[in-house]
Amino acid sequence: MIKETMTSQQRVEAAIKLEPLDRIPVIPFIDAKFPCRYQGISQAESFRNFDSAREAMQKTFDELGGYDATFRPGQFAIESWIAATGMKTKFPGIHLPDEYILQPVEYEALVPEDYDTIIKKGFNKFYKEDYLPRVIDFPMSQLERGIERAHEQYIKDIKSWSEKGVLTFTGGFINSPMMLFGNMRSITALALDVYRTPDKVKAAFDAAVVDIIENGLHFARFTGLKGVEIVLERGSAFYWPLRIFEKFEFPYIKQIVEAFLKEDFIIILHFDTDWTLNLPYFKEFPKGKCVVQLDGTTNIFKAKEIFRNHFCIMGDVPAALSSLGTPDEMEEYCEKLIDDIGKGGGFILSTACVCPVDAKFENIKRMIQTAKNYLHSK
Repeated sequence: MIKETMTSQQRVEAAIKLEPLDRIPVIPFIDAKFPCRYQGISQAESFRNFDSAREAMQKTFDELGGYDATFRPGQFAIESWIAATGMKTKFPGIHLPDEYILQPVEYEALVPEDYDTIIKKGFNKFYKEDYLPRVIDFPMSQLERGIERAHEQYIKDIKSWSEKGVLTFTGGFINSPMMLFGNMRSITALALDVYRTPDKVKAAFDAAVVDIIENGLHFARFTGLKGVEIVLERGSAFYWPLRIFEKFEFPYIKQIVEAFLKEDFIIILHFDTDWTLNLPYFKEFPKGKCVVQLDGTTNIFKAKEIFRNHFCIMGDVPAALSSLGTPDEMEEYCEKLIDDIGKGGGFILSTACVCPVDAKFENIKRMIQTAKNYLHSK
């Protein structure tokens, strides 16, 4: 094992700031799904008993040998998931068998007439009064109570990890307007709107982004943690030509990032889908203030070329390798990442997006062990 001369918090902060490290930090994005299955707790039970879900996460953390931080501290409430994503969702134990993971439903809950309502009424008022009742199958009073309980539970979970001596990496997450409206409208319907009524869509985005930022800041301040994840999927060049990205996605990401940096938060840019063509735009943001989190689709080696000495990169062990590979294959890939992406600093070894529910325990353990034991070969 590499002789450690830094605490986990020092190591993570140094990686983000592109400073020298004793070893590469490792923060697998492990939410409740994989630990609960590994510990024999159903996915349905994880939503019924938040403490049980967190305990499964912590027990799995210990059995894996520990890592530098937990990405999120516990299970999220059904109500907070729907409110945050804007998506009608099927949950285990309610709409699905107990062992299934949740399944968002892609459909057009937002209709074209809603753009005018958002522009006139404001996003938060529209979202609460008009939109959310369309995507829940329980009373709004339950939604409000559930969100309040979820916030209390989030703080409880953070405190539990802190008492265990483990850092929680993220204190909240936020969607860009493109991401959120893509969830609400469906990506295909939003695409039609962007081409048919671009001015109307942009005016709705302009109205929404102010509330989106304030909602995100409110929760981030509430948790007291400095890491904030911006969930980005539906605005990439995987879906859109760059001229659309330049008009409907990047200006709003920029507003969000600037608002959070003003209050000294660390931004985790959670890039799902292939953002390779979009990455150069993000060099506009200040050095050492963002973490570029990749899901195995964006070319991580190209990302290193672009962000070398500018941003920390986090990733990017593919789900297929975690679930279907061997420990030796895992070790080989992690060593390559440490050699190529970790060279010169600014790297956090992690899963590509969330650790899959069916990951092999021995593969995730080998990933963590590799970070702790392997020094650069070049």
